[in-house]
Order: sequence, then C-alpha cells, then structure tokens
Amino acid sequence: MALSAAGDAVVPAKQPRTLLLFDPAAQPQSWNERMADGEFAVLYAGAIVQPITSQDDISAGHSFCTVFSSLPAAEVHATQQVALHPTLRCRIYDRYGLGQQPVREVAGGQHKGESEITPRFRRWVGSVLFFGGLGLTLFDWHADFRFGWPSMLGTRMLPTGLVLLFIELAILLNAAQKRRKQTSP
Repeated sequence: MALSAAGDAVVPAKQPRTLLLFDPAAQPQSWNERMADGEFAVLYAGAIVQPITSQDDISAGHSFCTVFSSLPAAEVHATQQVALHPTLRCRIYDRYGLGQQPVREVAGGQHKGESEITPRFRRWVGSVLFFGGLGLTLFDWHADFRFGWPSMLGTRMLPTGLVLLFIELAILLNAAQKRRKQTSP
C-alpha cells in the first residue's frame, strides 16, 4: 500500500474511478496525489464523456479524470472514448501528473488541438518586430533622438522580436540535432 504526500493511504483501484482534477474537499487535493504507483489517469480535452459524482459538479463544469489500475485498461478506455466522441483528445498520465509528458495520447479525427504559435508566425512577427524596432531606433538615433517616440517603440519591439526569432532558431537546431542522432549509427 502506498502513502500519499499527506500520509493518507492510497489504495490502487480495481475498478476505474473518477476524480476531480482539483478537489478542495479531498485530502490531498490534487488528482495525481490521490493515485498509487502503477495507476494511470485519463484526462480529457474536448467534451465531458461521463457524469462525475453529482449534478453540481457537472453544472459547475469541473474538470475530471478517470483512474485505471493498468496502462492497457487506460488505453482501451481512451480509444473507446475517442471512437464515441471524435472531437475528444485523451491523454494518459502516471501518478506524476502534468509535471511530465503524457504516457500516451489518443486524439479523435475531429479534435482541433490547442492553438499554438506556429513557426510561420514566429518567423514573420519576430522579423517584423526585430527589424522594425531596429529601423525605428536607428531612425531616431540618426535624428539625434529629437523625436523620441521612434526609439521608444523600437526599443520595446526589438526584444520581443529577438525572443521569437531565438525560439524559432532553438527549435530548428533541436530538430536538426534529432535528425542527426537518428541517422548516425
């Protein structure tokens, strides 16, 4: 038997159980701290697929997960839920929770995913901000800073553009390094 961080006994579930992701009435309050070693939780993104514990929880829109005693059981459940609800994405986590990458991810064909900053956005907006800020700063510098506003805007645009371009460069270098490792013996 495992002990939770609060010292309460955590008993592995034979049947799947539903936990609120954050339950102020439970001890410990976080869902992953109420799991034992060897258990796996399925977290949902898209639509609620089953009742929680009470009508109040559903109407309040609380997020929940379903905990299984084995990874294969969690994978089967996630696959079934995605088949029933194609807009759903299920991520399976171990007891370490969101602090690590999910163990598995199963997404329906109609799941839209999260909106992310795309590489194209990082390149274009980063370039516009960086070079636009540089141009405004140089323009005001050339005019002996008599205007003030171009350098004020430019010096605020430069760092943001530089960060976006640096992130894109880091992602490209990381991807190139992964490709080299895969092709090397």
